[in-house]
Amino acid sequence: MININNNNKPYLIFEQQKRWHINHHHRGHGNEEHSGLIAALTISDSKSRGTKITLWGLASNVGLTAAKGVAGVVMNSASLVADAAHSLSDLISDFVTLYTFRKSRRPADATHPYGYGKYESIGSLAVSSLLIAGAIGIGHHSYELLVELLPVEIPTNISELNGAINSANLHPLNPNAAWFAAASVLVKEILFRITLKIGLEERSDVLIANAWHHRSDAASSLVALGAIVGSYLGFPFLDPVGGILVAGMIMKSGFEIMLSSLKELADMKVEEDIICQVEKAVEKSKGTNSNIVNFHSIRGRKSGPFHLIDMVLQVDPDITVSKAHHIEEQVRRAVKDECKSVKEVLMHLDVEDQQPHH
Repeated sequence: MININNNNKPYLIFEQQKRWHINHHHRGHGNEEHSGLIAALTISDSKSRGTKITLWGLASNVGLTAAKGVAGVVMNSASLVADAAHSLSDLISDFVTLYTFRKSRRPADATHPYGYGKYESIGSLAVSSLLIAGAIGIGHHSYELLVELLPVEIPTNISELNGAINSANLHPLNPNAAWFAAASVLVKEILFRITLKIGLEERSDVLIANAWHHRSDAASSLVALGAIVGSYLGFPFLDPVGGILVAGMIMKSGFEIMLSSLKELADMKVEEDIICQVEKAVEKSKGTNSNIVNFHSIRGRKSGPFHLIDMVLQVDPDITVSKAHHIEEQVRRAVKDECKSVKEVLMHLDVEDQQPHH
């Protein structure tokens, strides 16, 4: 529609009801998809690399959790038990990742007009909470084991301290536990590299978070490996100390992922490089279309793997509404072509020479 401002110049605002109706019609197909956990875990109709790598990670975590858990108990390794608990938390995160990754890819519908992208943030938040809770439990368990190793009275020299610790260690560590930790390092590092690569290509926060869980597990296994070897060489207190270090690493990872998820759920501004890509695309359109006068007030928010952008586009006041609509679609296509993660571009068409809002 066209309004007349105080300067008798047309002030043009293009209502996007028609465009919304068309998009809404296509989005309606999303209702045909099954909902719930079972549907989200079904991959017969999907060749998603994200789903497949998560399933590979899940299978690996099942094996590693069982192997390290049993070996840690049988071989008296607190570090390996702690590492197994970390793998268990990764196993839970794999289920959450699998569900939220697939859910976030569903098309928008009547109940979720902006799509399901936020499910990724919710999934990442849930996983980070599990990591933090697991870290507290692991740290407490390792601390109790360390206290049991320490003598009641403080020895007067290092040799007496070492002797007291060795005498307190009634169940010596089996050095073969190191093989389980070493195998875990190798498997987890491979999973980290593949999952991170796919996560970046799919622009999936929850996949990237899960990749770093694999790296965290690889690092914790490396710490456990060092603790086991150190204990075998005559320093048994290194094993529970290694468990405490593992707990600290897990907690740090959990808080970092939680903070990132909360920022996205709170609709904090998008990365500066996304805004720069949008500006670059609009500048290109402006250079090829003289009816585009200016643009400003570019804002964005993240929704899972996607970005939702809104902006003000100033056009020639003498053009028709139909022409303005054509320009709007041209700019929208240019933005989406330049920045593949942009899913929606909401534009306010204006002819006033307004300054950007800060």
